[in-house]
Amino acid sequence: MPHLLTSNELPGIDAPRSAPSAPTRLQDYRRAHEVDPDLEPLRRQVSTIIDAILADNTPEEAEVREKLRWHVARNPGRPEKALMSHLLSISARREAAG
Repeated sequence: MPHLLTSNELPGIDAPRSAPSAPTRLQDYRRAHEVDPDLEPLRRQVSTIIDAILADNTPEEAEVREKLRWHVARNPGRPEKALMSHLLSISARREAAG
């Protein structure tokens, strides 16, 4: 029976990588692909706010944290955009509710 080569044995082909874990993806919001030095202080402050919200573990706020995680995942490297989108969606939802 012939030996089948795996991706580790083929030159120039990397082994398939598993999808990053949720905590790893959440850490990605701090890493911007193109870092604007003027945005760094804002991004550090926003990252601290996001971390504080996500560290809370009150059951009543679980849905809010899940939605924030969604916005963070949609805006990797841009925590300021993630938080702004999250706040706008909460505001719109509350306005629609009454």
